[in-house]
Amino acid sequence: MGNCMRSLFIVAALLLGPALWAQGPYKVHSHNDYAQQVPFWLAYSGGAASIEVDLFYERDSLFVTHEKAEIQAGKTLEKLYLDPLDGLQKSGALREIQLLIDLKSEAYATLDPLVTALRGYPNLLQGKMVKFIISGSRPVPGDYGKYPEFIQFDHQNLGDLDQIDLAKVALVSVNFKDFTVWNGYGRMVEAERRAVEAAIQKAKASGKPFRFWASPDTKTAWARLAQLGVDFINTDRPARAKAYLDLLDKNTFTLESPQETYRPKFAHKSKSRPKNVILMIGDGNGLAQISATMIANRGKLTLGHLRNLGLINTSSADDLITDSAAAGTALATGIKTNNRAIGQGPGGQDLHTLVEALGTQGFNTAIVTTDAIFGATPASFFANRTERDDTPGLVADLVDSGLDFFIAGGKGQEEKIKGTFVTKTLDGLGDLDQRTAVYLGEEKAPSMERGRGDALPQGVKKALEVLGSDKAPFLLVVEAAQIDNGGHANNTSGIIREMLDFDRAIAEALKFADADGNTLVVITADHETSGFGIVGGDRAQGTVQGDFLTVDHSAIMVPLFAYGPQAESFNGIYENTAVFSKILEALKIR
Repeated sequence: MGNCMRSLFIVAALLLGPALWAQGPYKVHSHNDYAQQVPFWLAYSGGAASIEVDLFYERDSLFVTHEKAEIQAGKTLEKLYLDPLDGLQKSGALREIQLLIDLKSEAYATLDPLVTALRGYPNLLQGKMVKFIISGSRPVPGDYGKYPEFIQFDHQNLGDLDQIDLAKVALVSVNFKDFTVWNGYGRMVEAERRAVEAAIQKAKASGKPFRFWASPDTKTAWARLAQLGVDFINTDRPARAKAYLDLLDKNTFTLESPQETYRPKFAHKSKSRPKNVILMIGDGNGLAQISATMIANRGKLTLGHLRNLGLINTSSADDLITDSAAAGTALATGIKTNNRAIGQGPGGQDLHTLVEALGTQGFNTAIVTTDAIFGATPASFFANRTERDDTPGLVADLVDSGLDFFIAGGKGQEEKIKGTFVTKTLDGLGDLDQRTAVYLGEEKAPSMERGRGDALPQGVKKALEVLGSDKAPFLLVVEAAQIDNGGHANNTSGIIREMLDFDRAIAEALKFADADGNTLVVITADHETSGFGIVGGDRAQGTVQGDFLTVDHSAIMVPLFAYGPQAESFNGIYENTAVFSKILEALKIR
């Protein structure tokens, strides 16, 4: 490449800047690998793409050490690195790897015996799976070409890339601290970020991979440097960094087009007694899930327009961490129970649910869920079983319940249900003359990522049309079941897409409440799933970078939002069991 052409590439790169989110796979460089408890093997087995070997030539030996005073007998390049690599090559198990040999003794005096040592491993040289790159103490660039083909160099100067012959340069590395004092927590200040980006682009315009040394060694730094386009991420924790970066793209989601939100009118009489209740449950939907979705939707959610909110503790009777069965039962009955129990107390006693309590008061009752109708949360409103997986028992309780209709998954149990519930399509659901089932899938409804479309918001809209056309008051329980699945799968995209769908369903409920003027809407969650956190992103771009504590539920409190008459009574911090009693108190039912 001529000097003029190189200059054009560098100028263009500086003008264009890096992409906001570079795409993986991201490569990890094991810095100071000699200091690992097990040099080479920890980095190699951890997936590092580059391993740094500090080398000192002394007493006719190539010692792996950072300082001459730290030399230990037996710790040689051959024993710690070349022999293991050669063994992997001979066994056919060697993957591509970069050995960055950081010379700590004088360059010319060390390179000659190093070349001799490498020639003693013809399988490695012929196999070409290992790149031998000289870093640290190096010859002048003009001498790079004097060394054999299998020797390449780590060039450490951005100022002369358009002046030297790059044929023997395999990597460009510079000191991160020359551009910023950022310590890997929080964010770089704008001026320093621009300097870092300019350095990256100047190096990459040469066509060579790039690395910073002395860069911060935190998750935030790994992610930010990877997203900025650094080719090899410096770390002293190669296995952790590689595992984290392997999930970086999966954990990052960008919503291309934001969805519209509904702004409620707040025209209801706040102190009056409501006629109807809509209880909406986002399974696994904690505050972080809502926050992430709001960021992705450019700062707006229908849910975000509400003014009355509380926080509820979700612990079960027998554990700090609840499952959906115990959490659903607490919401449905006002009693905490043991995990896995559905509508039964800790002592095995059958509990009265909201469906039963309001059904005896002349309320029509219905459930809309993206789970199967016999899933743990919806079943908590009509069943009494010790075990959440007792599907035959749950279905039997459904048949014997007072539920008027449901829109849910669970078509696989239709033969047992259809004797009591008439199966119809969503369009065919027109009145309350018959107990009716509308199925959205054999088991659960499909996820949003697998094409469910608008089944949940349209199901809520249709259910409210049917319930609202009757003179009797009603209870509608709505569950967005698959936010939970996104949490269990540690899938940022799944969480946000399901929460966006839930927000559309919430909009339908609020529209009805505004038109009716006498409907209480309560929106909450049964528990939080995954300990989800937001560790990066860009609201203007609709981008969210998530991270996860677990694949299970957590004990984090979940938010509750209320709208309509008596909404103020749901403010505060309280147990999940209070939702049941607060609904009955709002309706003035004891």
